[in-house]
Amino acid sequence: MRILFVESFYGGSHREVADSIREHSRNEIDLVTLSAERWKWRIRAAALELADSVCIDGYDLVVCTGLLRVADLLLSTRRPPSGRIPPILLYCHETQLCYPVPEGRRMEVDLGIADIANMLCADSVAFNSCSHRQTFLSEAPQFIERVHGSALSHAMEAIAGKSVVCEPGIAPRAWPAVTTGEAATAGEALTKGQAAATDPPIILWNHRWEFDKNPVAFFDALRAVRARGVRFRVAIAGEHSQRIPAAFEAARAEFGDAIVHYGYAESRELYYSLLDEAAIVVSTAIQENFGIAVMEAIAAGCAPILPDRL
Repeated sequence: MRILFVESFYGGSHREVADSIREHSRNEIDLVTLSAERWKWRIRAAALELADSVCIDGYDLVVCTGLLRVADLLLSTRRPPSGRIPPILLYCHETQLCYPVPEGRRMEVDLGIADIANMLCADSVAFNSCSHRQTFLSEAPQFIERVHGSALSHAMEAIAGKSVVCEPGIAPRAWPAVTTGEAATAGEALTKGQAAATDPPIILWNHRWEFDKNPVAFFDALRAVRARGVRFRVAIAGEHSQRIPAAFEAARAEFGDAIVHYGYAESRELYYSLLDEAAIVVSTAIQENFGIAVMEAIAAGCAPILPDRL
């Protein structure tokens, strides 16, 4: 099968999933991408930016992720001479109706409508987790009712009928042989990354430096642990924009003596070394549709600490 994979936000988990599928699929996959920046602009205009570089002729399937308008892509791309449009699979890493909004702001209505329109336009829809699918199917009718005055039940039935769950994998590597729950129950994770028995364990933060990952709660937890006299080291990784959030700069000054890494891991080798050395991975995210970063750390033998909501 010949597949065209269109990724308009090629970074983070979006890039990880696209690259992994392309590398390990038995099908022939052509990947067309845009850089991971200005995500709202990507939703609104990525299809126009891609119009000259995308031709769907000769493909058996087109896969798109949610940060573009599928209908705009089909209307603006070069038309196949045969007139045949291949089936469209929409893969949903996130949906705006399920995404937390910063305090004091409201979700922009057109972004929520774009999610729904994309799903109606696609032949099939894949969510990255069961909870993501369930949340969207619960939130969407209420959203439509608020902005339209009708729940458009026929549209939601169509989306529910064509949608499935397809969890992303994590990049294969020589992960240590850790059985489910072993690290957390046996406490073996606490000795990872110790050059000597007296070295305190490394706590890992490997998430985006954004409000929805709730870094303030993470740093507050470190303060509470330190106040109890517990020694630790901390690795603060994850992608971030050029503007560093104040909470991270403050934490860098406060925990400087305990920080073994600060900033984005520029190579997979460095990132994997952080996973291998860390004993504990923490997520304080407001919500998470799947959580590839935590899964990678667990696979490397870290004990996970997450709030009940995740």
